[in-house]
Amino acid sequence: MTDRPRVPVTAKPPRRFEVAIGELIRKDERVVVIARPSLFMVVLEPLGSLVAIAVLVGVTMLWKAAYPGFGWTGTGAVGFGLLLAGFRLGWAYLDWMNRLYVLTDRRVVRRRGVIRVDVFEARLDRIQQTNVVQPLRQRIFGLGTIAFATAGTAGFDALWEYLPTPYQVHADVVHAVDRTPPRDGTGGV
Repeated sequence: MTDRPRVPVTAKPPRRFEVAIGELIRKDERVVVIARPSLFMVVLEPLGSLVAIAVLVGVTMLWKAAYPGFGWTGTGAVGFGLLLAGFRLGWAYLDWMNRLYVLTDRRVVRRRGVIRVDVFEARLDRIQQTNVVQPLRQRIFGLGTIAFATAGTAGFDALWEYLPTPYQVHADVVHAVDRTPPRDGTGGV
């Protein structure tokens, strides 16, 4: 039997990510996990905003009923609310499209951002703690978030959010971190 870990891919990245992965990964690294958030992220992430928009439309409709001279019509309020909700869901979709999580045999990498791309990377020997977090709205759909803390920081540095199989991916991350030898301080492994 071999001690080599399997290579799970929690979600096949679109072709356009092949370029992003090629830019993020060095030739001497082996990819262990490529993960993307669940598509449920598009609705769950902006849920607070969507509820606020619905409340605003409802209050506007009540205000219109109480004060007929109010400038908004019911149709106008609903239309404006749908427009706002559409923009918010569109932005969440673009955010989802631009997220990519990669675990190699040497580093964890998170890429995200629509207008401003943010790339986090940390060597595996610098990872001090990983946690699986499942807020209620993620837990209902079987999703979760993996939080990473590195040496020298007081909190979590990066999150892999809305993962469809958070405990499986977390086990793969922990296995990779445990297999990584500590650096000797001279740059060698």
